[in-house]
Amino acid sequence: MKGNPMTKTALLAVSILAALAACGGKRKTEDTTPEGPTISNRPGDTTDRSASMFPPEKMDEINRLLERKRPTVSRCLTMAVDNQELPKNSRGKVTLGMTISPAGKAGSIKVIKTSLESKALTDCVIGKVQEIQFPDLPKPYETSYTYAFEAIQ
Repeated sequence: MKGNPMTKTALLAVSILAALAACGGKRKTEDTTPEGPTISNRPGDTTDRSASMFPPEKMDEINRLLERKRPTVSRCLTMAVDNQELPKNSRGKVTLGMTISPAGKAGSIKVIKTSLESKALTDCVIGKVQEIQFPDLPKPYETSYTYAFEAIQ
């Protein structure tokens, strides 16, 4: 084909694009997606860890039990106000961190954050949470929970 050099360049470009389109334009990689359920991403690991996972219904039950304790815990603020550790119009939050044992008891309870500075209040709240009987668990479960307080004037 004689003639216009632009035509030759255009034909060459079209040929290259056609060749790339035919092979997908990229190198083919091997599909390594496993078929069926897997236990671990590590090859050769067949350890069944399902017993150590926390079922969602257990976590929901833990939150329900902490929520159910709210009315009792709110009396802790009343006690702190009555002891004049906090003013009558006090309001704020106390966030606890805890580890729930496999036997369902809260331990290692610590105040993570509080906007109400009262040792009597935080000790009372910790004591009320220690009374809760949580469900049995496959292993210790670390969690946190926040109680909000508002003193009635």
